[in-house]
Amino acid sequence: MKRLKSFLLITCLSTSFISFAQDDVNVGDSTALDVIKALTHYNTGIEKFNAKDFQNAIIHFDSAITITPNYEKALFNRGSAKFQLKDYKNAIADFDQSITLSPDSSEAYYLRGRSHQELKNKEGALKDYDDAIRVTPENPHAYYYRGGIYFSDAKYKEAIADYTNAVKNKPNYAYAYNDRGSAKRQLKDLTGAIKDYKKAILVDKTLAFVYNNLGSAYRNNKQYAEAITNYGKAIKLKNDYYIAYNNRGFAKHEKGDYNGAIKDYNDAIRLKASYVYAYNNRAAAKFKLKDYKGSAADCDKAITLNNSYAAAYLNRGIAREMLRQQDKACEDWNKAASLGLKNGKTFSQQSCN
Repeated sequence: MKRLKSFLLITCLSTSFISFAQDDVNVGDSTALDVIKALTHYNTGIEKFNAKDFQNAIIHFDSAITITPNYEKALFNRGSAKFQLKDYKNAIADFDQSITLSPDSSEAYYLRGRSHQELKNKEGALKDYDDAIRVTPENPHAYYYRGGIYFSDAKYKEAIADYTNAVKNKPNYAYAYNDRGSAKRQLKDLTGAIKDYKKAILVDKTLAFVYNNLGSAYRNNKQYAEAITNYGKAIKLKNDYYIAYNNRGFAKHEKGDYNGAIKDYNDAIRLKASYVYAYNNRAAAKFKLKDYKGSAADCDKAITLNNSYAAAYLNRGIAREMLRQQDKACEDWNKAASLGLKNGKTFSQQSCN
Protein backbone atom coordinates (compact mmCIF):
# COMPACT_ATOMS: atom_id res chain seq x y z
CA MET A 1 0.00 0.00 0.00
CA LYS A 2 1.55 3.29 -1.06
CA ARG A 3 1.90 6.03 1.54
CA LEU A 4 -0.30 8.93 0.49
CA LYS A 5 1.64 12.13 -0.01
CA SER A 6 0.36 15.48 1.21
CA PHE A 7 -1.00 18.04 -1.22
CA LEU A 8 0.23 21.62 -1.08
CA LEU A 9 -2.67 24.06 -0.66
CA ILE A 10 -2.53 27.81 -1.19
CA THR A 11 -4.31 30.43 0.90
CA CYS A 12 -4.46 34.17 0.24
CA LEU A 13 -4.77 37.23 2.45
CA SER A 14 -5.88 40.77 1.91
CA THR A 15 -4.46 43.76 3.49
CA SER A 16 -5.00 46.88 2.68
CA PHE A 17 -4.11 49.93 2.01
CA ILE A 18 -6.59 60.28 1.91
CA SER A 19 -6.59 63.82 0.24
CA PHE A 20 -5.90 67.22 1.66
CA ALA A 21 -7.16 70.65 0.66
CA GLN A 22 -6.03 73.69 2.63
CA ASP A 23 -8.12 76.82 2.76
CA ASP A 24 -5.91 79.38 4.50
CA VAL A 25 -4.22 81.92 2.23
CA ASN A 26 -0.95 83.83 2.04
CA VAL A 27 -0.18 85.21 -1.42
CA GLY A 28 2.84 87.30 -0.47
CA ASP A 29 3.57 90.71 -1.98
CA SER A 30 0.83 91.36 -4.53
CA THR A 31 -1.44 94.24 -5.39
CA ALA A 32 -4.85 94.32 -3.79
CA LEU A 33 -6.49 93.54 -7.15
CA ASP A 34 -4.14 90.60 -7.71
CA VAL A 35 -4.93 89.29 -4.28
CA ILE A 36 -8.65 89.41 -4.96
CA LYS A 37 -8.29 87.69 -8.35
CA ALA A 38 -5.96 85.01 -7.03
CA LEU A 39 -8.12 84.42 -3.97
CA THR A 40 -11.24 84.09 -6.13
CA HIS A 41 -9.60 81.44 -8.30
CA TYR A 42 -8.15 79.73 -5.24
CA ASN A 43 -11.50 79.53 -3.45
CA THR A 44 -13.19 78.20 -6.57
CA GLY A 45 -10.41 75.63 -6.86
CA ILE A 46 -11.06 74.53 -3.28
CA GLU A 47 -14.78 74.19 -4.03
CA LYS A 48 -14.03 72.09 -7.11
CA PHE A 49 -11.53 69.99 -5.16
CA ASN A 50 -14.02 69.28 -2.38
CA ALA A 51 -16.57 68.30 -5.03
CA LYS A 52 -13.93 65.89 -6.46
CA ASP A 53 -13.86 67.85 -9.72
CA PHE A 54 -10.08 67.72 -9.76
CA GLN A 55 -9.53 68.76 -13.38
CA ASN A 56 -11.39 72.03 -12.93
CA ALA A 57 -9.78 72.54 -9.53
CA ILE A 58 -6.40 72.43 -11.27
CA ILE A 59 -7.53 75.01 -13.83
CA HIS A 60 -8.43 77.48 -11.07
CA PHE A 61 -5.27 76.78 -9.07
CA ASP A 62 -3.32 77.36 -12.32
CA SER A 63 -4.95 80.78 -12.64
CA ALA A 64 -4.20 81.67 -9.01
CA ILE A 65 -0.55 80.64 -9.45
CA THR A 66 -0.23 82.57 -12.72
CA ILE A 67 -1.32 85.73 -10.92
CA THR A 68 0.85 85.06 -7.84
CA PRO A 69 3.59 82.51 -8.65
CA ASN A 70 4.65 81.97 -5.02
CA TYR A 71 1.14 81.10 -3.86
CA GLU A 72 2.14 78.15 -1.67
CA LYS A 73 -1.35 76.94 -0.75
CA ALA A 74 -2.41 76.94 -4.40
CA LEU A 75 0.72 74.98 -5.30
CA PHE A 76 0.03 72.47 -2.53
CA ASN A 77 -3.59 72.00 -3.48
CA ARG A 78 -2.80 71.76 -7.18
CA GLY A 79 -0.36 69.00 -6.28
CA SER A 80 -3.09 67.35 -4.19
CA ALA A 81 -5.50 67.46 -7.13
CA LYS A 82 -2.87 65.97 -9.43
CA PHE A 83 -2.26 63.26 -6.84
CA GLN A 84 -5.95 62.42 -6.87
CA LEU A 85 -5.75 62.11 -10.67
CA LYS A 86 -2.71 59.81 -10.31
CA ASP A 87 -0.49 62.35 -12.05
CA TYR A 88 2.23 61.65 -9.54
CA LYS A 89 5.25 63.14 -11.32
CA ASN A 90 3.58 66.53 -11.75
CA ALA A 91 2.18 66.34 -8.23
CA ILE A 92 5.74 65.92 -6.95
CA ALA A 93 6.83 69.02 -8.88
CA ASP A 94 4.12 71.07 -7.15
CA PHE A 95 4.97 69.64 -3.72
CA ASP A 96 8.64 70.48 -4.35
CA GLN A 97 7.70 74.15 -4.82
CA SER A 98 5.31 74.06 -1.87
CA ILE A 99 8.03 72.67 0.43
CA THR A 100 10.55 75.23 -0.81
CA LEU A 101 8.14 78.00 0.15
CA SER A 102 6.96 76.31 3.36
CA PRO A 103 9.60 73.84 4.67
CA ASP A 104 7.46 72.88 7.65
CA SER A 105 4.47 71.58 5.69
CA SER A 106 3.97 68.07 7.05
CA GLU A 107 1.15 67.33 4.61
CA ALA A 108 3.28 68.35 1.62
CA TYR A 109 6.02 65.96 2.72
CA TYR A 110 3.41 63.26 3.33
CA LEU A 111 1.70 63.59 -0.06
CA ARG A 112 5.01 63.85 -1.87
CA GLY A 113 5.96 60.66 -0.09
CA ARG A 114 2.73 59.03 -1.23
CA SER A 115 3.50 60.12 -4.78
CA HIS A 116 6.99 58.66 -4.60
CA GLN A 117 5.54 55.45 -3.20
CA GLU A 118 3.06 55.16 -6.05
CA LEU A 119 6.00 55.55 -8.45
CA LYS A 120 7.84 52.71 -6.64
CA ASN A 121 10.48 55.10 -5.26
CA LYS A 122 10.66 53.68 -1.75
CA GLU A 123 13.74 55.67 -0.72
CA GLY A 124 12.12 58.95 -1.71
CA ALA A 125 8.91 57.97 0.05
CA LEU A 126 10.67 56.97 3.26
CA LYS A 127 12.61 60.25 3.38
CA ASP A 128 9.42 62.26 2.95
CA TYR A 129 7.54 60.26 5.59
CA ASP A 130 10.48 60.81 7.96
CA ASP A 131 10.27 64.57 7.31
CA ALA A 132 6.48 64.61 7.71
CA ILE A 133 6.87 62.91 11.09
CA ARG A 134 9.76 65.21 12.07
CA VAL A 135 7.60 68.28 11.40
CA THR A 136 4.41 66.80 12.88
CA PRO A 137 5.03 63.75 15.10
CA GLU A 138 1.26 63.31 15.40
CA ASN A 139 0.77 62.65 11.65
CA PRO A 140 -0.91 59.19 11.65
CA HIS A 141 -0.92 58.76 7.88
CA ALA A 142 2.83 59.20 7.53
CA TYR A 143 3.35 56.49 10.13
CA TYR A 144 0.82 54.25 8.42
CA TYR A 145 2.33 54.44 4.95
CA ARG A 146 5.89 54.23 6.22
CA GLY A 147 4.76 51.11 8.06
CA GLY A 148 3.48 49.76 4.77
CA ILE A 149 6.93 50.09 3.21
CA TYR A 150 8.51 48.36 6.17
CA PHE A 151 5.90 45.60 5.84
CA SER A 152 6.65 45.09 2.15
CA ASP A 153 10.36 44.83 3.05
CA ALA A 154 9.56 42.16 5.68
CA LYS A 155 10.62 44.55 8.47
CA TYR A 156 7.64 43.54 10.54
CA LYS A 157 8.80 44.86 13.92
CA GLU A 158 9.43 48.31 12.41
CA ALA A 159 6.04 48.14 10.69
CA ILE A 160 4.30 47.27 13.96
CA ALA A 161 5.98 50.24 15.67
CA ASP A 162 4.69 52.60 12.95
CA TYR A 163 1.19 51.15 12.95
CA THR A 164 1.18 51.54 16.74
CA ASN A 165 2.03 55.24 16.38
CA ALA A 166 -0.66 55.58 13.72
CA VAL A 167 -3.40 54.27 16.01
CA LYS A 168 -1.98 56.22 18.96
CA ASN A 169 -2.54 59.42 16.99
CA LYS A 170 -5.74 58.25 15.30
CA PRO A 171 -7.51 55.74 17.57
CA ASN A 172 -10.20 54.97 14.95
CA TYR A 173 -7.67 54.03 12.25
CA ALA A 174 -9.14 50.70 11.16
CA TYR A 175 -6.64 50.15 8.36
CA ALA A 176 -3.71 50.56 10.75
CA TYR A 177 -5.18 48.04 13.20
CA ASN A 178 -5.71 45.62 10.29
CA ASP A 179 -2.20 45.99 8.94
CA ARG A 180 -0.63 45.74 12.38
CA GLY A 181 -2.54 42.51 12.77
CA SER A 182 -1.11 41.26 9.48
CA ALA A 183 2.44 42.16 10.59
CA LYS A 184 1.88 40.25 13.81
CA ARG A 185 0.65 37.27 11.77
CA GLN A 186 3.93 37.31 9.88
CA LEU A 187 5.74 37.09 13.21
CA LYS A 188 3.47 34.17 14.27
CA ASP A 189 1.83 36.28 16.98
CA LEU A 190 -1.63 34.97 16.19
CA THR A 191 -3.15 36.10 19.50
CA GLY A 192 -1.98 39.66 18.86
CA ALA A 193 -3.15 39.51 15.24
CA ILE A 194 -6.62 38.36 16.24
CA LYS A 195 -6.89 41.20 18.78
CA ASP A 196 -5.91 43.79 16.18
CA TYR A 197 -8.31 42.50 13.54
CA LYS A 198 -11.09 42.61 16.13
CA LYS A 199 -10.13 46.22 16.98
CA ALA A 200 -10.34 47.12 13.29
CA ILE A 201 -13.82 45.58 13.12
CA LEU A 202 -14.94 47.51 16.21
CA VAL A 203 -13.97 50.70 14.38
CA ASP A 204 -15.46 49.74 11.02
CA LYS A 205 -17.70 46.71 10.54
CA THR A 206 -17.92 47.20 6.75
CA LEU A 207 -14.38 46.17 5.79
CA ALA A 208 -14.68 42.72 4.24
CA PHE A 209 -10.94 42.19 4.00
CA VAL A 210 -10.56 42.51 7.78
CA TYR A 211 -12.97 39.63 8.34
CA ASN A 212 -11.02 37.65 5.74
CA ASN A 213 -7.77 38.34 7.57
CA LEU A 214 -9.32 37.50 10.92
CA GLY A 215 -10.51 34.23 9.41
CA SER A 216 -6.98 33.43 8.26
CA ALA A 217 -5.54 34.19 11.71
CA TYR A 218 -8.09 31.83 13.28
CA ARG A 219 -7.32 29.20 10.62
CA ASN A 220 -3.59 29.46 11.30
CA ASN A 221 -4.45 28.99 14.98
CA LYS A 222 -6.46 25.86 14.04
CA GLN A 223 -9.71 27.49 15.21
CA TYR A 224 -11.54 26.36 12.12
CA ALA A 225 -15.11 27.12 13.18
CA GLU A 226 -14.19 30.73 13.96
CA ALA A 227 -12.26 30.96 10.71
CA ILE A 228 -15.20 29.70 8.65
CA THR A 229 -17.57 32.11 10.41
CA ASN A 230 -15.39 35.14 9.66
CA TYR A 231 -14.77 34.17 6.03
CA GLY A 232 -18.56 33.94 5.77
CA LYS A 233 -18.92 37.47 7.15
CA ALA A 234 -16.43 38.70 4.55
CA ILE A 235 -18.45 37.04 1.79
CA LYS A 236 -21.70 38.49 3.14
CA LEU A 237 -20.22 41.98 2.90
CA LYS A 238 -18.69 41.33 -0.53
CA ASN A 239 -20.48 38.57 -2.39
CA ASP A 240 -17.89 38.47 -5.19
CA TYR A 241 -14.99 38.00 -2.78
CA TYR A 242 -13.40 34.99 -4.48
CA ILE A 243 -10.34 35.11 -2.20
CA ALA A 244 -12.55 34.66 0.86
CA TYR A 245 -14.34 31.75 -0.83
CA ASN A 246 -10.96 30.12 -1.50
CA ASN A 247 -9.82 30.72 2.07
CA ARG A 248 -13.05 29.41 3.57
CA GLY A 249 -12.64 26.33 1.40
CA PHE A 250 -9.12 25.94 2.74
CA ALA A 251 -10.41 26.11 6.34
CA LYS A 252 -13.10 23.54 5.57
CA HIS A 253 -10.47 21.32 3.96
CA GLU A 254 -8.26 21.48 7.04
CA LYS A 255 -11.31 20.71 9.19
CA GLY A 256 -11.96 17.62 7.06
CA ASP A 257 -15.06 18.89 5.23
CA TYR A 258 -13.82 18.17 1.71
CA ASN A 259 -17.22 18.43 0.02
CA GLY A 260 -17.80 21.80 1.67
CA ALA A 261 -14.35 22.89 0.57
CA ILE A 262 -15.07 21.92 -3.04
CA LYS A 263 -18.29 23.93 -2.97
CA ASP A 264 -16.36 27.04 -1.89
CA TYR A 265 -13.62 26.45 -4.47
CA ASN A 266 -16.35 26.13 -7.10
CA ASP A 267 -17.67 29.54 -6.09
CA ALA A 268 -14.19 31.06 -6.20
CA ILE A 269 -13.75 29.71 -9.75
CA ARG A 270 -17.24 30.86 -10.74
CA LEU A 271 -16.29 34.38 -9.69
CA LYS A 272 -12.82 34.26 -11.26
CA ALA A 273 -12.28 31.55 -13.83
CA SER A 274 -8.53 32.27 -13.98
CA TYR A 275 -7.97 31.83 -10.25
CA VAL A 276 -5.26 29.16 -10.24
CA TYR A 277 -5.13 28.75 -6.45
CA ALA A 278 -8.74 27.57 -6.34
CA TYR A 279 -8.10 24.93 -9.04
CA ASN A 280 -5.06 23.68 -7.13
CA ASN A 281 -6.93 23.59 -3.84
CA ARG A 282 -9.97 21.90 -5.37
CA ALA A 283 -7.60 19.28 -6.73
CA ALA A 284 -6.39 18.65 -3.17
CA ALA A 285 -9.96 18.23 -1.89
CA LYS A 286 -10.86 15.87 -4.73
CA PHE A 287 -7.75 13.84 -3.94
CA LYS A 288 -8.94 13.44 -0.35
CA LEU A 289 -12.22 12.09 -1.74
CA LYS A 290 -10.22 9.65 -3.94
CA ASP A 291 -11.33 11.40 -7.13
CA TYR A 292 -7.85 11.13 -8.61
CA LYS A 293 -8.91 11.84 -12.19
CA GLY A 294 -10.76 14.97 -11.12
CA SER A 295 -7.79 16.00 -9.04
CA ALA A 296 -5.38 15.61 -11.95
CA ALA A 297 -7.78 17.50 -14.24
CA ASP A 298 -7.87 20.48 -11.86
CA CYS A 299 -4.07 20.51 -11.74
CA ASP A 300 -4.08 20.45 -15.55
CA LYS A 301 -6.26 23.56 -15.55
CA ALA A 302 -4.04 25.34 -13.03
CA ILE A 303 -0.95 24.55 -15.12
CA THR A 304 -2.69 25.72 -18.30
CA LEU A 305 -3.34 29.03 -16.59
CA ASN A 306 0.19 29.26 -15.15
CA ASN A 307 2.81 26.89 -16.53
CA SER A 308 5.27 27.96 -13.82
CA TYR A 309 2.96 26.98 -10.95
CA ALA A 310 5.17 24.54 -9.06
CA ALA A 311 2.51 23.43 -6.52
CA ALA A 312 0.20 22.28 -9.31
CA TYR A 313 2.93 20.12 -10.85
CA LEU A 314 3.66 18.61 -7.44
CA ASN A 315 0.01 17.88 -6.82
CA ARG A 316 -0.65 16.49 -10.28
CA GLY A 317 2.27 14.14 -9.74
CA ILE A 318 0.66 12.88 -6.53
CA ALA A 319 -2.66 12.29 -8.32
CA ARG A 320 -0.92 10.56 -11.25
CA GLU A 321 0.90 8.25 -8.87
CA MET A 322 -2.46 7.09 -7.53
CA LEU A 323 -3.61 6.58 -11.14
CA ARG A 324 -0.58 4.30 -11.64
CA GLN A 325 1.01 6.80 -14.04
CA GLN A 326 4.38 6.64 -12.34
CA ASP A 327 6.47 8.00 -15.23
CA LYS A 328 4.22 11.03 -15.61
CA ALA A 329 4.20 11.53 -11.84
CA CYS A 330 8.00 11.63 -11.83
CA GLU A 331 7.99 14.13 -14.70
CA ASP A 332 5.72 16.39 -12.68
CA TRP A 333 7.80 16.14 -9.52
CA ASN A 334 10.99 16.87 -11.43
CA LYS A 335 9.29 19.88 -13.02
CA ALA A 336 8.19 21.11 -9.59
CA ALA A 337 11.76 20.69 -8.35
CA SER A 338 13.12 22.63 -11.35
CA LEU A 339 10.76 25.47 -10.40
CA GLY A 340 12.29 25.60 -6.93
CA LEU A 341 9.85 23.49 -4.90
CA LYS A 342 11.79 21.33 -2.43
CA ASN A 343 8.99 18.78 -2.08
CA GLY A 344 9.27 18.01 -5.78
CA LYS A 345 12.85 16.87 -5.34
CA THR A 346 11.96 14.93 -2.19
CA PHE A 347 9.08 13.06 -3.87
CA SER A 348 11.22 12.30 -6.92
CA GLN A 349 14.05 10.90 -4.80
CA GLN A 350 11.62 8.74 -2.83
CA SER A 351 9.60 7.32 -5.69
CA CYS A 352 11.48 7.71 -8.98
CA ASN A 353 14.49 5.97 -10.48
